[in-house]
Amino acid sequence: MIVDPPEDKLLVSWGTPQLQDALEAREWPRVYRERNAIQELSFKGMIDHGGLDINDGRKTILGPDRHHQRKPAQLAQSLETAHERVDKKAEAVTAQQAKVAESEAKGHGRRLEQRQGTLVTLEHELKDAQGKQAKLSEQAATLGPAGQRADRDFRKQTIMTIRTLLLENMLRALLAALLATLSIQVSLEQVLSLLFERHGAHMETPSQVVYWVNTAGLSQSNRRLLGKIVEGLGTMDLQDQGKPIHVRLKDMPP
Repeated sequence: MIVDPPEDKLLVSWGTPQLQDALEAREWPRVYRERNAIQELSFKGMIDHGGLDINDGRKTILGPDRHHQRKPAQLAQSLETAHERVDKKAEAVTAQQAKVAESEAKGHGRRLEQRQGTLVTLEHELKDAQGKQAKLSEQAATLGPAGQRADRDFRKQTIMTIRTLLLENMLRALLAALLATLSIQVSLEQVLSLLFERHGAHMETPSQVVYWVNTAGLSQSNRRLLGKIVEGLGTMDLQDQGKPIHVRLKDMPP
């Protein structure tokens, strides 16, 4: 549907019957923008822990035209096949001409007509094969040098995708090692939300690395679960460049 706003600018949008009953046409763009923003945030939230920006990969990068690079090889192969076809047809025409000459020398009647008809057919096939060969040769001559092509730049997107997969594997490996030290079952989502997604503090000394996880605002059940997770990390003998890692819990002001 098209509406004419006061600013004399065309505003193009559309709406479902439910949206038409609930809102005026002027409100549709705002609702659609809000919906798109919610969906965008949802998509980002699903891949947030991997740091993968969904907008990566839309840039272009100049490079050799691979389609043009493949054409000479394809044309060369087609030309080789066309040469073989022309040679084969020419041999068939030559052989048939000899048969026609033989029939003329022996005074054949019906057989001579048959051989002459076959010769006409073979000559047409030879002409068609030569025409295709000439067309391919013309295409190869006018192909020209290879140019450049603007393709989507997937380098950063590929790197970030691999990073996401690597991070997923590392997190699952950490969860497997952590579960081996715990007497309770925890999920990867619980470890992410209670440990990695919470604010805290970090201190490094010449002999150790200490992390404080902020427990402010956690319920008693989540505090107990986080305490079990931290105890499990303590028994795993984690190290950073040879320094032992210690994780502590602490209520920190906002």
